[in-house]
Amino acid sequence: MPDAPVLITGSTGFIGSRLARRLVSAGVPVRALARSSSATVVPGAELVVGDLTDRTSLERACDGASAVISCAAITGDKKGPYDHVNDKGITALAEVATAAGVGRLIHFGGLDTAGSKPGPYLSGRRRGEEGIKAAGVPWTILQPSVQFGPQSTFIAAMAGLVRGPVVPVAGNGHLRIQLIHVDDVCRAAHECLTGDQRLGRYVELGGPEAVEFDAMLDIIGRSLGKTKVRKLHAPMAIVKLQATLMQVLPKPPVTPAAVELLEHDNVASSLDVVQSEFGFTPVGFAEHVASHGLEL
Repeated sequence: MPDAPVLITGSTGFIGSRLARRLVSAGVPVRALARSSSATVVPGAELVVGDLTDRTSLERACDGASAVISCAAITGDKKGPYDHVNDKGITALAEVATAAGVGRLIHFGGLDTAGSKPGPYLSGRRRGEEGIKAAGVPWTILQPSVQFGPQSTFIAAMAGLVRGPVVPVAGNGHLRIQLIHVDDVCRAAHECLTGDQRLGRYVELGGPEAVEFDAMLDIIGRSLGKTKVRKLHAPMAIVKLQATLMQVLPKPPVTPAAVELLEHDNVASSLDVVQSEFGFTPVGFAEHVASHGLEL
């Protein structure tokens, strides 16, 4: 493990905070990038104040770092704009890391199944990834499917819908998601800090099962004590229109970017990608919820 610190961006977020805790527990020195000096970071981590849109702060953060793990992004459930972080900010981070002589950059993207016609949101994420590859720093891009685990905003949002009398569903409910626990994602990222076999590669991360959207809602419903989850399926074209119209709201309940991510199955090339790549089997969504609940 490196003696110089590993810089984690997005260190107070869902993935970054749990990854920081894992690395600190393993004796890895962690430098946690946060936007405020009052941010709460994992005990034992070094707090450095900065932002992906502030290149000078990135230069301070990367100085002397052995590696960078890039967890920060504006996710599609939030209202845009996105590109100042997901494209330009990620590119700037990679350029600064290269200039600082950082040994490797591990970037969290996501399973990108849009093919040759991505929408605006995924196009911006792709441009950020191209910026990483062009910068010169040795890189690995991790592509997890939708993640669950303690304080997952996605699962919390789905649980909120399931608690209601009827759940609105975009499309026919057959969209498949290869849900993966955040701790299994963090384990994979930790292993990427050593060895060269994953440098210069995209690495998919997914759980051991591909669950249809309706089935996922049923699993959540059972955990909440509901015997039946009533669903109302809406054509994707109508959902897209509603999402566009709702952008006049300061915090719309659905965004065009979120709808874009629901247009294609969110599954890896196989159900055993983690076992094949890292030698362990991630926990399944249904199994984990049955034994641990939703961990809201």
